[in-house]
Amino acid sequence: MFPGAFIFIGLVEQEEVPLLIGLGIGLLIQLVIIPVSNLAFEKYFGMVGQIKNLSHKVEVGSANLSFLKSQINPHFLFNALNTLYGTALMEKAERTADGIQKLGDMMRFMIHENQQDKIPLKREIEYVNNYLDLQMLRFENEENLSVDFKLPSTECEGHIAPMLLIPFVENAFKHGISTKNKSWIKINLRCMKGTVHLDLVNSIHPKKITDDPKDESGIGLDNVRKRLEHYYPGKYSLSTISNESEYFVHFSLQLD
Repeated sequence: MFPGAFIFIGLVEQEEVPLLIGLGIGLLIQLVIIPVSNLAFEKYFGMVGQIKNLSHKVEVGSANLSFLKSQINPHFLFNALNTLYGTALMEKAERTADGIQKLGDMMRFMIHENQQDKIPLKREIEYVNNYLDLQMLRFENEENLSVDFKLPSTECEGHIAPMLLIPFVENAFKHGISTKNKSWIKINLRCMKGTVHLDLVNSIHPKKITDDPKDESGIGLDNVRKRLEHYYPGKYSLSTISNESEYFVHFSLQLD
């Protein structure tokens, strides 16, 4: 054989080596890596499915537990209030019985009406009225406190987002009452042609050094402003003014 033939065969063999390596890698990918990868992905997605299923069961279980709690707790509390109400009547403590009845009505409002987007305006005013009656029962012996309120619920029609009026009243009792100094709260609610108007004035007392700045009146009404912007954009007016001795609130709302 001629020497050139060996050179030609060597060249052919050298050219076949990369080809054989490429074929080997291709077979390795097709026969080993791809099946293993598919198996790994199948196990991964299977585990994801199991996790989702378990999460769903946990969520359902939590929801059922929360629902059960929501049914048990109010049921127990209302039964307890009814028992106290009956006991108060038997003991001829009519004012105590009346207070228990109003508290029960407020609890029903918080559990039922408070979960709705809109409620009858009369129910909102009834809640405020019950709150005021309980506060008057609480502070009946305070000689330094004067509370004057007018809530004509009979002529107020329409619907309103729940818990929009009560924060103003709560704010007045929270910041306007002092057991040592003369205090006053004046509330006037009016309903006219699809609108509701609330004017409120309460006394102001010097803050203690230990008072939390978060308890200031303006901060307490921020949530009300946000809810008004959400439910009644462009349909309300809210202004507050204060001086050294009094805090004024004027609130007007155009009902739907």
